[in-house]
Amino acid sequence: MINVEGIGHLRAPEISDLNALYALENEPDLWYLGHSKEPWSKVVLQRYLVNQPGSLLRDGQLRLILDHDGELIGAFDLYDYDPFARKAGVGLVLSPAHRGKGWSSLALKAFESYAFGTLGLNSLFAIVPSKNIPSQSLFSSGCYKLVGELADWVMRDGKMEKALFYQKVLK
Repeated sequence: MINVEGIGHLRAPEISDLNALYALENEPDLWYLGHSKEPWSKVVLQRYLVNQPGSLLRDGQLRLILDHDGELIGAFDLYDYDPFARKAGVGLVLSPAHRGKGWSSLALKAFESYAFGTLGLNSLFAIVPSKNIPSQSLFSSGCYKLVGELADWVMRDGKMEKALFYQKVLK
């Protein structure tokens, strides 16, 4: 487990996370952020939890759960992992009840420490829709540089929206 100062810890997903993941993955307001645009059944999520990807090298991705007092309050994803270039994308989501508390910033620091220290990554990137101001603030305040814009990158409510490309390079 990875300690998150003052909040709890980041840990691997467990079968006991089924109901919380079901609620998080089935929040329609968040679907525009990922590749999946449809509801997830509990059966599919249960299969994922039982047979979850176990190797970052093999699968190129990793999901960690933000746990606060035994409750799943968010998820952090490492994706598009490239072990040769030592880079990966980072995505995160907190449950609605825990947004706006500054917890994502603390958890992101712990997640970065793990990614840069334990995994040996040199670069993390985040692709943030241009209208997602809280995420822009999170990455900007976390010393991610805005390095580019991606035109017509995200479709939300039937309209195309640009995305901002943030990057943090280990110095």
